Parts: sequence; C-alpha cells; structure tokens
Amino acid sequence: MLTASHRAANDLDLKRLTRAHGTLGRNIATVSLPAAAVVFGIAYVLWRSMLVAAVIATSLLVASLISNIRFFRKVKQRELLKADDKAVTVFDVSSDQVLDIEPLGDNAPAFCFFVGEEKALLLVGQWLLDYDSFPTKSFQIHCWANTKEPIRIEMNGQHVEPEQSRIKLRSNYQFGKIELFDATPETLQSDLDRALMRK
Repeated sequence: MLTASHRAANDLDLKRLTRAHGTLGRNIATVSLPAAAVVFGIAYVLWRSMLVAAVIATSLLVASLISNIRFFRKVKQRELLKADDKAVTVFDVSSDQVLDIEPLGDNAPAFCFFVGEEKALLLVGQWLLDYDSFPTKSFQIHCWANTKEPIRIEMNGQHVEPEQSRIKLRSNYQFGKIELFDATPETLQSDLDRALMRK
C-alpha cells in the first residue's frame, strides 16, 4: 500500500539537508582554503612557477566558493518553504515483497517495493545506505515536492530481507532516486523497460 500527502518544510528537513555541509564560513576556512594551499604547493613543486601554481590554486578556490555559495543559497530557498503547505511530499509505504534489483554503476543499492494495485516503488542510490536497518515492511519517505529529491526515511516496521533477483537497471533507463510505476513481480523487467526507457 502507498499513500501520499503534503506538508510544509520543517527544521528536521533543513537539518538533514545541511548535515554534512557545516556552514559557509567553516567550509571555506577548513576545506576550501587548505585545499587551495595544498594544490598551490603541489603545482609549485611540479612546475616551479609561482604564477602557474597561483592560477591553479585560485581556480580551485573560486570553484569551491561558487559551489558553496550555490549550496547555501539553495538552503535559504528551502527555508522559505516552511510557509508552503505543499513543499514536502510524504509517501507512506507498506510492502511485504521487496526485490533487490541489480544496480547500474554506482547507483546502488536498488530496491523495488510492490505496494498493491499493480504498483511498484523503486528506490535507488547510496542515500539508502544511511539507514542501517532498511528496508523495512513499512516506512515513510519525505522528499521535496518540486524535485522528488529524498530528504529522509522514517522506518515504522520490521526489517525485511529483500529477495535477490535477476532484474537489472539498464544503461538506457532514465530514472531518479524515487520512481513509482505500474508493475507486477512477474513482469517487472518489461515494466521497468516501459516506465524508464529513454524516449
């Protein structure tokens, strides 16, 4: 069974978003500047040119600053979603049958949950490794409504051991971290082909 509801963003969502990123100032002081200094030293040893080393190190520092600024701007935008009642989608999932799908490259693990009414929920990616006892028979997935990017999983049921399968994700599939599609266990590979094959 699967049901979906919506709610506003909250502090837990924002905390999850920033959990591995610290603050802008801290990132610059502890990551960007030291990395640029190390690269400067290595470049100088290799080319014996202050100019070349400075250009390479400065390029790295600027790229790191831009990346950090973009990320924290995104966090600020997400904070505004505390006033939006439809900012976060919550999927309530209950399933007795879970298949372990052969992943594609580093898109692992990949689990397919059958949720009734010939529907399947596909969850893909290393973000699932954050949850030691996952998968479980029932859980909630919180994700951003506008991007379907997962925020977190809350597990409510007992751990279930996924069934090993020969079903695989293929290189001509186009998929996100969360996909809901029509499927049955007996026809899953062809159902995936139909739902995820690039047009």
